[in-house]
Amino acid sequence: MKRFSLMFFAAAMALFVCACGTKKTTVAVVVDDQTYAAIPAAVDAYVKAVGNDVREGVLVVDKWHHPDSIKAELVKLYAEQALEGAVFVGEIPIPMLRGAQHFATAFKMFQNRNWLDSSIPSDRFYDDFDLKFDYIKQDTTNRLAHYYSLRADSPQEITCDIYSARIKAPNKDGKAHELIEAYLMKAVEAHKNPERMDNILHFAGHGYNSDAMNARIDEASALREQFPFLANYGTKLNFINFTYDTYVRNRITTAMQDETMDLAILHHHGAEDTQYFNGAPSVGSAEQWIELAKNAFRTRIRRAKNQGDAINRIAKSINVPTSWFTNVNDKATLLADSLFAAKKDLTVTDLDGYESGAKVVIFDACYNGCFLVDDYIAARYIFNPGSTIVTKGNTVNTLQDTWTNELIGLLNLGVCVGDWAKGQLTIEAHLIGDPTFAFAPQKEILGGFDIARAIVTEKNNVSYWKKVLNADIASEAKALAIQMLHNNNAITSSELLEIAKTNPYSHVRLEAFMTNKQIADENLVEAIKIALKDNYEITQRMAMITAGKNGSPELIPYVADAYMNPTTSQRVYFQAAGALDVFDPEAMVKAMESNKEKYSRWIDEEKFNSMVKMVTNLHKGKIEEYALLKDPEANKTDKRYAITGERNGCNPFAVEYFYYTIENDSDKMYRLLAAEALGWYEFSYIKPQIIEKCEALVAVVDDADVKNELVKTINRLR
Repeated sequence: MKRFSLMFFAAAMALFVCACGTKKTTVAVVVDDQTYAAIPAAVDAYVKAVGNDVREGVLVVDKWHHPDSIKAELVKLYAEQALEGAVFVGEIPIPMLRGAQHFATAFKMFQNRNWLDSSIPSDRFYDDFDLKFDYIKQDTTNRLAHYYSLRADSPQEITCDIYSARIKAPNKDGKAHELIEAYLMKAVEAHKNPERMDNILHFAGHGYNSDAMNARIDEASALREQFPFLANYGTKLNFINFTYDTYVRNRITTAMQDETMDLAILHHHGAEDTQYFNGAPSVGSAEQWIELAKNAFRTRIRRAKNQGDAINRIAKSINVPTSWFTNVNDKATLLADSLFAAKKDLTVTDLDGYESGAKVVIFDACYNGCFLVDDYIAARYIFNPGSTIVTKGNTVNTLQDTWTNELIGLLNLGVCVGDWAKGQLTIEAHLIGDPTFAFAPQKEILGGFDIARAIVTEKNNVSYWKKVLNADIASEAKALAIQMLHNNNAITSSELLEIAKTNPYSHVRLEAFMTNKQIADENLVEAIKIALKDNYEITQRMAMITAGKNGSPELIPYVADAYMNPTTSQRVYFQAAGALDVFDPEAMVKAMESNKEKYSRWIDEEKFNSMVKMVTNLHKGKIEEYALLKDPEANKTDKRYAITGERNGCNPFAVEYFYYTIENDSDKMYRLLAAEALGWYEFSYIKPQIIEKCEALVAVVDDADVKNELVKTINRLR
């Protein structure tokens, strides 16, 4: 173990060399000075434990308490000691990123709101060295929070150079140091005698991915491809759906206590302090449904400013008797409703005394990983005596339609959790716990390749990854090879199209599509067409989302068919319906008419006419909305939403109105919003024209801030 202090780091240390002559890499354990002073033995033991035959732990004691100082040391370690990852232990400064919402999957809050709420807590500041930020200030209430603004000349995509993780304990009863000490010793033990994987759980919470069962079925099928050990006797792939019980909380928390469980993938909604498991419970009688309705109405009434008016309004609109609500404020009813609500979900206080068994837990939920607050869900799963070593959660809200399980089969190949997550990290996604934790590899499917080491030492070796792609080896290694070759600009969009059409593994085909989406060149439309025909539900879903952001007329028949086909899955249909307004309505209706006879038993004349009306009305409504941008008397809020709505929509019919706004609007806010919104059109078929127009606007726009935003947009689209 080697120790360094931010205050006293004076000279670079030579790379360590194994007996075999291979250079060692390093992992920086960055700990605040107070935590280190309180529990030095535990920190030292952990630094030693993260090392092995090919990796060395490096201790960095933070005495500067500023993100810039920490990042400077990480960059130096990366250049001089082959740094592969960093672990932030204790009260390490939290970068709060602004002007970078295009990195987020879902976060779109107006930045004029409270800065703690409207900025994104993110360690991408630390682990993506190419990103450029301007320092703004330190927060006055939360002294760990430091605000940064993404610069226009920065790269406009995330490509992490190292992995990172937080070990930040809940600030509970002043025992944070004790909690960290106990966790570090647990992590030390976990590094001894690693075992192979054999037990996986995936959970589906209420309202997630439209509760689509075909999405759940296909996920299970893909997991069996990603984890070949699941074909063996005695292994487990368990599934729990929120509908299994009236209140599923006790079932899922009991299952999660199993110390033999290796990986738990939890799909549900969330908050910093809550896992939302159930919505309205699944019940079977009319009486039970009535009680559920009464409960929902009582909640609405209690939130109303005038409860009497609310009761009368509900009774009239729903046609129910007002007698349903006579006990709305009775103590017994209030208590019963409170208990009913509490049973549906899991909060941090519910986890007092809980011991979680799953070694790795993925929270596919909003805010569960928000280490900005004192107490948060992801931390509660590692800071207990159970077996959980590392979790992955989000600091802000996150999109449902993401590929949570991308490359997750690497965990079965001996790859540490940090190296798996590094390629999938969004601005909001973070590891909580020990990122160097790894399972023993299933060697018989590796074909002699050491993928766990190669992902670090061979990341720029094109010939190596081409061999992996063509070898008789675990399919997840082939998916990784696609990503590695793309990172080295060594695989073309045409080659990816071929993989997407011919590879027998669903997750490899999806990796090919997602990589083609990153390239986003002239083959993107063809890639979308191929993916929409794939038999893997999430591939269809990712393709339909991209179709809605691309808007090419060539995709109209595909979207029209998905919109009308009775076998279209719920979530793909949801995305198809949401994409209708980005296409020419006459062409869309014509494509729908070509399918009319084929689906006549499913879509009768009345339903078809209703669907046509929806298409035409959606387009008409959008044009009326954009027209507000040319109306100086229009409502300011409506104008603002006409622009910001296209961050998700990317409607090609909007861009001419955005150009007009940038060139003519007297209000700087709208000019800035329009310039920023154009940067979201990275998958649009008119992207080349947008880049050309923005370049022309940069040459004539006088306002420095607007010009800066246009430059950022151009860099994003390129």
